[in-house]
Amino acid sequence: MRYRRGLQSRTVMVLMRGVVRGVVRGVVAGVAAGMVALAAAAPARTADDKRFTVQGLSPALAGQTLEQAQKSLGQPLLADKPPATPEACHYRSAASQPGVRFAVLQGRIIRSETRDARYTTASGLRVGDTLARAQQLYGARLVLGAHPYFDQGKSLVVYAGDKKHALVMETNDQGRIITLRGGRVPEVLSLEGCP
Repeated sequence: MRYRRGLQSRTVMVLMRGVVRGVVRGVVAGVAAGMVALAAAAPARTADDKRFTVQGLSPALAGQTLEQAQKSLGQPLLADKPPATPEACHYRSAASQPGVRFAVLQGRIIRSETRDARYTTASGLRVGDTLARAQQLYGARLVLGAHPYFDQGKSLVVYAGDKKHALVMETNDQGRIITLRGGRVPEVLSLEGCP
């Protein structure tokens, strides 16, 4: 009798281990399937994700609503600090594009900007490059102006064909690019950005 109870206990234990293993395998398979689905839903990252154009930094472009920009990025754009009102101009950032700030006004992206050399313009200019290189890359399209904060610095602008968007670069007294930004005119032309 005692032998039979021990055998039954062992049989129950073996059966329970099998059930637990099956449940664990099912959970692992479910989690893996969920991760594959999330990866498939996220937008693919391209080289354009690090290139500034007249509309800003892809895939969150000037003119998109905050919701559209977050969907195209596949992640939230987090406010650097809470805006005074939901419609007020404020900056947001995305983890996938470190060193870049997106200015949002009335729920829409109006410009993106960086001081980070990891990013380039669509023509290949980056923070740290020279004014001469900018002139070489953009030629007659480049509009030069004085920079109000540097004696020798310049403000460089390349307008879109319709003049509604622009790519803006700034140089310091040493003639080096210190800022890249792209977005909607007139907001992208302001050195100050959001107050």
